[in-house]
Amino acid sequence: MRWALVTISFLGVCVLHTPHALAAPQDQPVFVSRVLELTNIERQKAGLAPLALSTQLNDAAQGYSQVLASGACFEHTCGPLPRFEDRVGQAGYTGWNALAENIAAGYPTPEAVVAGWMSSAGHRANMLSPNFTEMGIGLVSGGKYGAYWTQEFGQRPGVPVEFPPPAPTDDEVVSE
Repeated sequence: MRWALVTISFLGVCVLHTPHALAAPQDQPVFVSRVLELTNIERQKAGLAPLALSTQLNDAAQGYSQVLASGACFEHTCGPLPRFEDRVGQAGYTGWNALAENIAAGYPTPEAVVAGWMSSAGHRANMLSPNFTEMGIGLVSGGKYGAYWTQEFGQRPGVPVEFPPPAPTDDEVVSE
């Protein structure tokens, strides 16, 4: 069965108006890697397996960050392909079992955007969902808010989903 998680509550309320521009475009790959690292640190804290970076989800996320930076819309339904399921499919990510998307604007660093997403219940749920095994990250500098971020999450058959171990019962807790 195919399903998609959609987090409609976006960080529009939490958009930061920063006077400083985002780092130079050549830092974009470094920032993408750092968002993946920080997201996986949060998943590790929650006892979850790390997410793998997906080229197709990266392409979808980057394309959507560009749409958001164009300034015409800041929602999950902008641009010529308003459904994120269609956007990831167009990027070549097919055969998925689960999808979700996070967006943000105005955060100047990977640390700031991950902290912002983690402080939002819906975005945090996407980041810490055991249903996802892959992620893509998009970042575009410019536009009204200076930086536009997108996270696309997915899971396809053949990419295992690892669930956190169950919490120990009182009988299993050992004191020293």
